[in-house]
Amino acid sequence: MNRNIRNKKIQQKSEALPGLIPGLRMKGGVRYDPSIHGFVAIVHSWDNVLGAGEPQEWHTSQVFPTEETALQYYKTNIRPELEKMMSQMKSSGVKTSQRKLED
Repeated sequence: MNRNIRNKKIQQKSEALPGLIPGLRMKGGVRYDPSIHGFVAIVHSWDNVLGAGEPQEWHTSQVFPTEETALQYYKTNIRPELEKMMSQMKSSGVKTSQRKLED
């Protein structure tokens, strides 16, 4: 990866999503984690716009009892931060991929 792109990516870290290293392509949602018997909100991020290769996975520390509560948390807390990060990256001249799959 181009060092300048990586430096721009890292500068766009979100204080609201600690530990998430933004990628040029990110996809979020929820998944069930059987080891904790609950749902977590997740973000997969890639270092390329095509989403090729294995993504980095980030997940919330909060555990939710239902998929619906985890998804609601994702939509109201995580998605806005991802959109903000992607917008900041675009305004810095980095090509990104952003698309909502549902509302």
